[in-house]
Amino acid sequence: MFEILLVMVALQIKHYYADFVVQTYAQTVRKGIYRDPVGISHSVDHIIGSLVALLVVGLFVNIDPVLLFGVCVVEGILHYHIDWAKVHYGSKDITKPIFWNQFGMDQLAHQLTYIGMIIVLLS
Repeated sequence: MFEILLVMVALQIKHYYADFVVQTYAQTVRKGIYRDPVGISHSVDHIIGSLVALLVVGLFVNIDPVLLFGVCVVEGILHYHIDWAKVHYGSKDITKPIFWNQFGMDQLAHQLTYIGMIIVLLS
């Protein structure tokens, strides 16, 4: 149980940092343009952040480094498509409830991705 919580906390900290600290305005806007390098760079931030977070956790938890790398790349691909769909199809008006509903669904999708990562890494 401790290992699961440790990995989840590491991913939560990474998520906060990549989504709310280092993400630029250009990244938030251009994530909705499919294959735009600036939009992709946000997902690369997540891949790098997950690699760092999980390598640090790997000092305390036995995680296969090859599997860790693959899981982080898959997470980045999923993160990119979740964000792209939200920005491309979603509401842009933060004064509307639908915007916040879609923002919440986006965050839920990312959290479910982290649960999937934990299942793969710790099984």
